[in-house]
Amino acid sequence: MKEDGLIVVFDVGTTGVKCAAFEPDGERACAHTVNYDTVYPKPGWAEQNPEDYWRGIIRGTRALLEKGSICPSKISVIGLSGHMNGCIPVDASGNVLHPNIIHSDCRSQAEASYLKRVFDEWYFYSITGNRIDPHYTFTKILWLKKNYPQIYEQTAYFLNSKDYVGFKLTGNLGFTDFSDASLTCMLNINEGKWAEDVLSEAGVDVHKLPELVPSFHVLGGLSRQAADILGLRSGTPVVVGGGDGACATKGAGVVKKGQAYNYIGSSAWISTINDRPVLDKGARIFHFYDLDGTNYNVTGTVQCATIAYDWAIENIGGYELEKVEARDRVFDIIEDLARQAPVGSNGVFFVPYMMGERTPHWDENTRGGFVGLTLYHGKSHLFRSVYEGVAFALKNVLDVFEENGLKVEVLTLLGGGAKSRLWNEIMCNVYGRPIRVHSFPGEATSLGAAIAAGVGVGIFESFEDAASIIRYQRSCQPVPSEVQAYQSYYRIYNMMYRQLKPIYDEIATLVEDL
Repeated sequence: MKEDGLIVVFDVGTTGVKCAAFEPDGERACAHTVNYDTVYPKPGWAEQNPEDYWRGIIRGTRALLEKGSICPSKISVIGLSGHMNGCIPVDASGNVLHPNIIHSDCRSQAEASYLKRVFDEWYFYSITGNRIDPHYTFTKILWLKKNYPQIYEQTAYFLNSKDYVGFKLTGNLGFTDFSDASLTCMLNINEGKWAEDVLSEAGVDVHKLPELVPSFHVLGGLSRQAADILGLRSGTPVVVGGGDGACATKGAGVVKKGQAYNYIGSSAWISTINDRPVLDKGARIFHFYDLDGTNYNVTGTVQCATIAYDWAIENIGGYELEKVEARDRVFDIIEDLARQAPVGSNGVFFVPYMMGERTPHWDENTRGGFVGLTLYHGKSHLFRSVYEGVAFALKNVLDVFEENGLKVEVLTLLGGGAKSRLWNEIMCNVYGRPIRVHSFPGEATSLGAAIAAGVGVGIFESFEDAASIIRYQRSCQPVPSEVQAYQSYYRIYNMMYRQLKPIYDEIATLVEDL
């Protein structure tokens, strides 16, 4: 590892862009986040203006340089990360033709149904490593083609967020990495190239998709125009970077089998790496390429994690988090209250299916709820059961991994939920595995992008070499008595979906008819 120069990262997130500078030893020198809006034109729709990413980078870079007293000549390379599953149509000059249809948008349900009629679903999963779903880019392109044919015709490339930023930085248009390409659902995951037969059958022109390059590929030098706007040095190398999920993997220090990370944010997921796709018979897990361009991230997602916790705080605790000044103090109060309840919350279970569920059920009709309430139970039981319910849901992901021969020996916790010591302990004992909390649980995605950039220009010899810079603030070992107790509660938790499924479907039908 070379000990010279800073790595600057532009990390395009769902709520804002983070501009961060890292030392080669992994220490963050400075960071600044600029927020932007997501527009929801209709139920199930979610859009962003890609120009907001660029405006945020301009403001954020200037603030970064000022706050950190950073000299542009000390910046060795620029790395990129961005949220995945998007759809940004641009013309041959890079002009945006339609707002980014982002990952949470599910307007293209009719197009997903169309693909299910055209393709055998197992065939599709075996080719792409992912199931047919309206959250992926493929169906969004079909939606644009059907509803805005003139935009489809004018489109030179369909890009993801970090690829658009890469163009704005270098002027080089039409490139993406393998990780982002994977979650478009248009990549042949086995061969590492666009699935041309699938695209042709569905009526999508493969020439409108960007060229595939490794995540550590140097896209080009910072253009003079961009350098002048940002206050940076013209010619600074810009590395292609990766999707946020793949960047988080490397930022968590996951470089070999048996390692995994657990991101606990609004939603939560567990991701591990493998040297080949793992085709689960129920298509309950999904895949995207690792930043190394060789291995695969195998992932399972739970729809509601901290967002369910926030709901409980606001609706049961009575705190309006957006209006509370000492937000962290509220979290401490709730955690202290939850600690008063024993393992298993005296028989209260929280089912965290408040926005449908993905792994393992992939069922949009599922609903959340508390089960087992009596007049004896109080707020401490309810709050602890929320922590436990999310942990049980994530244990389902680990079970699917094990069913498919993936052994996870240790997990690194990332995201806002990783800050909770109680949640750390509960997850450790529910999972029955050691866990460790990243030193900077909210920075791992940016750090992973910095690592890819460092590999690209030779600061790090390899991703394995770079893993040595990852540090952890604390760890937990399973407590045998609590592991055993949670096994009994987990058995009951696993009975609930099967028993409640007919009720979920009836409620969905009832609400749909209103």
